[in-house]
Order: sequence, then C-alpha cells, then structure tokens
Amino acid sequence: MTELIPTNADTTMEEPMKVLTATRETQGWRDNDYCWAIEGELVLFVPIECGGGTVDDDCGCRRGMAGMTSHRATSTMKVVERNDLDRDIYFELVTENLKSQGYLTDALMESPEVNEWLHHLTDELIYLAAMAPVEAVLERRDDILRIRTPQQTLK
Repeated sequence: MTELIPTNADTTMEEPMKVLTATRETQGWRDNDYCWAIEGELVLFVPIECGGGTVDDDCGCRRGMAGMTSHRATSTMKVVERNDLDRDIYFELVTENLKSQGYLTDALMESPEVNEWLHHLTDELIYLAAMAPVEAVLERRDDILRIRTPQQTLK
C-alpha cells in the first residue's frame, strides 16, 4: 500500500507540520503493546470502538490508533514533522481515509454535522501532535495520550 501523500512528495510547505505516525519504538514497554501498522504512516483515532472492556483488555481498542494507509492499529505513536502537509491537506487525508474504510459516504459528507466532526477530528490530531516534542513516542491510555519517555512532558 502507498500513502495518499508519500513522505517524499515534491510539495513543501513554509513550516513543517507536526503529526502523529505509527512507530515500533518502545514496543514491549508494556506487555500488551502492538504495532500492526506501517512504520511512519499517519494515524488517527478509530471512529468506532468496542463499547465495553478496559484499556488493558485483549481487544486493544482503548489504547491504539489506526494507520491511515494500512488501516491497522498501533499502541505506539511518534511525533514527526512533515513538510508536505498543511491543515487542508491533512483534513483531506483524514476524510479520504475514513471514506476508504466505509465510515463516510458522499451523502454523509453533505451533512454539516459530519463535516464539523471531521474538522474537529483533524484539529484534535493537529493539536495533540503540536503539544509534544518532535520525536516523542506517545501511547494512548483510553482518553489520554501521553509521552512514553519519562523525562519528556507535554507543554
């Protein structure tokens, strides 16, 4: 599979954008770590998760994010800078990813509520990446995203 915008794309923005990507770094830090995503691919929160369970159950829904290329999950994410992205391109990538997985249809995209939710999701992902240092490895613990390296802290 290839990413919608490859990391070696010719387009460059004035300032690099921080984003969350899948990583295998620090895998094994927790006994229930997993990374089935492609190293370096953009990740997002899955729109639908299991309704029950705990953050450390066998499912893993409450501790992972999904790769936007592979559609596979990881429990570890890394903050990187990308020169080929800006908010508009990132929004399109998020939208196209959810369409490709069947979460969105053209009819749903006509709904102001759905469009607002997509903008909120995009902004949330941008905000979370912006709050951590570049190269920081993060983990998700239910509704909390935190840095794994003990000496690093969110701004």
